[in-house]
Amino acid sequence: MTTSKDEVILAHYREIAQTFGASPRSTMEDDFVREKEVEWILTYRDLLSRRHERPLHILDIGCGNGYTLEKICANANSDRLTGLDFSEELLDIARARDLPDCTLVRGDVRQLQFDDEAFDYAYTERCLINIMEPQEQIAAIREIARVLKSGGDYLMIECFTDGLANNNKARADCGLPPIPEAHHNKYFDKDSLFNAIRNIFHVVDVREFGDDVALRSNFLSSYYFTARVLYPSLLHGVEVVRNSEVAKFFSFLPPMGNYSQIQAFVLRKV
Repeated sequence: MTTSKDEVILAHYREIAQTFGASPRSTMEDDFVREKEVEWILTYRDLLSRRHERPLHILDIGCGNGYTLEKICANANSDRLTGLDFSEELLDIARARDLPDCTLVRGDVRQLQFDDEAFDYAYTERCLINIMEPQEQIAAIREIARVLKSGGDYLMIECFTDGLANNNKARADCGLPPIPEAHHNKYFDKDSLFNAIRNIFHVVDVREFGDDVALRSNFLSSYYFTARVLYPSLLHGVEVVRNSEVAKFFSFLPPMGNYSQIQAFVLRKV
């Protein structure tokens, strides 16, 4: 049974499906943010493949129009892929891609229809922030743990309050107004989150991946600081051009600090 808050989410993504179709800008209009998110997902998939030395069963939770799944299919050898989404309209677009070795299902992450320990690797790409109640977000993460194999990894690319707060402090220093959370989102408080899930997941230290800057929790920090603080402050009130050459230049910077709400954490099932 869907709630009134669920209906807000469904209406929002119905509009997204109509506006963007199969475009990579569906759910994320910033090309450089989307590119870096997909790079994280694909790079970590490759690390897991080498570790397991066998095909993986991968779950994309909130697969949307199937853009990221299509990228995995192009690089995934014989992996089995499952995409799940709450929006039938977005799933219709994903199905039209006709992806090989990929099953697409409508479902709710708060109550997954999959067997226990069915998947090696799961990821979300700004999906759980669409669940407006914190206790239901935690219930969703517990469901993800249930369907992962023992020792399986969940790559959580979601939005966090501390990065947004730091970015807004920097914007205030430059005389810019704060950026609010989207009306249909509920960002995570990091301390509350990790305390609530400590009995089912432990956070993997990204330093075990070496010096690959693509695999850092703060992978978007420098980009968000420059694109959301420095760039608009230089324009003195003129509207920022999204996906501009200026923003593209900023996207090449190595990540430093904590100035992006979008952060990535690898959670390993205990």
